[in-house]
Amino acid sequence: MTLICKTRKQWIFILCLLFLGLSKKSVAQHVQPGIEETLPPVAIDRYRFSDYDKDAQIWSGMYIASNDKIYIGLCTHGDAATVYEFDIVTRKMRQLANLTKLLDERGKGIWTNGKIHVKMQELDGYVYFGSFCEDNGPPAIDARSYQGPFWFKINMETGEVITLSKINSFWGLIGQEMDKERRIIYGLTEEGHLVRYFIDDDYTEDLGRVDNWDICRTLLIDDIGNVYGSYAPGRIWKFDVEADRIYDLVHTRVPSSLESRTMANPMLDRRSQWRYIEWDPQEKVAYGITGGTNLLFQFDVHLGSEGKMLPLARICAPKYREADPFDIPSATLAMTFNRKTRKIYYLPVVSGDFDYGAVETSNSQSKTSAAEQNGPPLSFMVSYDLSNDVVEDIGTLITLDDNSRVYGMGAADTDAQGRVWFIGAFEEKDTKFVVRNMRGEFPYSLGLGCYKPKELGAQ
Repeated sequence: MTLICKTRKQWIFILCLLFLGLSKKSVAQHVQPGIEETLPPVAIDRYRFSDYDKDAQIWSGMYIASNDKIYIGLCTHGDAATVYEFDIVTRKMRQLANLTKLLDERGKGIWTNGKIHVKMQELDGYVYFGSFCEDNGPPAIDARSYQGPFWFKINMETGEVITLSKINSFWGLIGQEMDKERRIIYGLTEEGHLVRYFIDDDYTEDLGRVDNWDICRTLLIDDIGNVYGSYAPGRIWKFDVEADRIYDLVHTRVPSSLESRTMANPMLDRRSQWRYIEWDPQEKVAYGITGGTNLLFQFDVHLGSEGKMLPLARICAPKYREADPFDIPSATLAMTFNRKTRKIYYLPVVSGDFDYGAVETSNSQSKTSAAEQNGPPLSFMVSYDLSNDVVEDIGTLITLDDNSRVYGMGAADTDAQGRVWFIGAFEEKDTKFVVRNMRGEFPYSLGLGCYKPKELGAQ
């Protein structure tokens, strides 16, 4: 009996050791050191915004127009949205408008148009965008004080920001796309409705609800004017422009989207949708990225009755590519399709879910170390070559002017020369430009960065 008990204890001890060893191995396999730590940083140009309107965030609000100028919508939770213009030729930045001042909302103790959350579009010498209110204004206030979101257009010749009609009486737009042929702008609202704005009539129509949960951040419009969006868990809705109706796709899903398997960790959120998607007019397909796994995919909307999804590659930071999908930081909005080089460029973060310090640095299931979670929220640039399906790890980024590190990015676009421009948080060493300290210890300001692909010559 004594021998049996001893043997059982020995087996229990051995099993415990094996379990701990496997657990440690499992943890190590979740997030292993990647080439981020060995690649030399890539030097890029950086341009600052303002040292008086110290905007803190950007979400998609960026567009490179046909006049070689970049139009930018910045924002600050609880404050104002501002519009900038950057001249690529002269490298000059100027502020065009503060929306709270333009709409006479500032200083009245009311909810304000404090956010631009859409990628802008151009038509007939104007750049169009819609506004948004999220946490903008006093927290304890009657919601009826908010006058509502508006459509705006920027005169590309003068830089004047012109207020158009009101969108609705609610929060405003999360995503936006334009049908130039029909002269219509589609907007996806925070409360989950698809609206369309008739440009010539300055009139908005509500097409109905497309989502009941967390709204996807980017819309897709194809070459014939159909509009698409995603919703949790990995589903897709479509507005058929000829039928003039919205319906859900039955069989086509966003690939590799995260779905909950337990009630303890529901995943009905943006991690199970596409985070960013962009149309390729040459191949007549779309390229997008999933919110949770950072999986790049191709969406051929014309193949079959519902279109077909083709998974391409995980383009998160290298150390997460073989990790548990739940350990991968949420996808950013900083993705762009470079038609000059036929490459997709994307800027994920190296550690922690990036939200300008506004959210937890890691999800509850993450096995990343405390050092990783609390380290600087560095960006990493990666490209995907559509001609040969090769993923290239370009590296972390650093500024040419003062070797500042590049933190999380919230928008990206490509100019006519093939240069990649992106906007987000940069390490800030000049105190007059510091917006705040990210995660309590990393001073930053928003900036505009530029990367010149090696195919175009030296940076």
